[in-house]
Formats: sequence, structure tokens, C-alpha cells
Amino acid sequence: MPHTSEYDRWPYWMAGAVTLAWLGMYVHNVADLPNVTLSSSENVLPGAVSLLLLGLWWALPSRSWPAILLLAWGMLNLVGGFATALPLPVLPFKPEQSLRHYMFHVLYAVTQLPLLGLVRHELRQLRSRTEGAA
Repeated sequence: MPHTSEYDRWPYWMAGAVTLAWLGMYVHNVADLPNVTLSSSENVLPGAVSLLLLGLWWALPSRSWPAILLLAWGMLNLVGGFATALPLPVLPFKPEQSLRHYMFHVLYAVTQLPLLGLVRHELRQLRSRTEGAA
């Protein structure tokens, strides 16, 4: 049986984390937004961005800047997911203030964490390789 290193499995872990992050958004959207489906722009556009960023990370030899973009995307979803649950006067809508609604935002946030953790690990590895080569 051939030996599979952690590095060989890394793209699959990252793909899984990106998929999980998108699924968290999808579940939130379907549960909390009326008439939203899988093919609604609220789901398709973030899915396309996630897929594009994952593709860049996977395909490019220098994974540093695609990893930074994945980190920014995950942070945007994490912070945005929390901020849009608050009744802020700058929002163009009044979010529902119920435990059910908050729980879907918590789910949305939690599903971003594996992506953020993997990207952080990736950036640390890239930084240590760069420092070690210098």
C-alpha cells in the first residue's frame, strides 16, 4: 500500500473545509431567508467565489496569496455572519431577533472555523519554509 503523506491529503482537507464553510452559509440562507433555493444568487455567488478561491489555491504554485484570499473570505463570512444578526441601523433590513435565528448564525460561524484554521496552518507552514530557505 503506497504511503500517503499529510501534504498529499492537504488539498482534500482544504476542499472539505471550503465546502463546509459554504454549506454553513447555505443552511443559514435556506433556514432564514424566504424563497431562497440552491440556485438563488445568495447561494450561487458565494459558492462560486469559494470555488474560485479554492481553485486558485489548488492550482497555483505559490499558495501564499490564494491562502490569504481564502483567509479573508472566511473572515468576511465569520464577521459578516455575526454582524448581520445584530439590529444595526446601517443594515438595509431588520434581522429577526430570535434564538432560532441566532442559532443559525452560530452554525454559520462555526462552519467557517475549519477553513480559517487550515488556512492559518498553511500560512504558518509557508512562512516557516520561506524563513528556513533564507
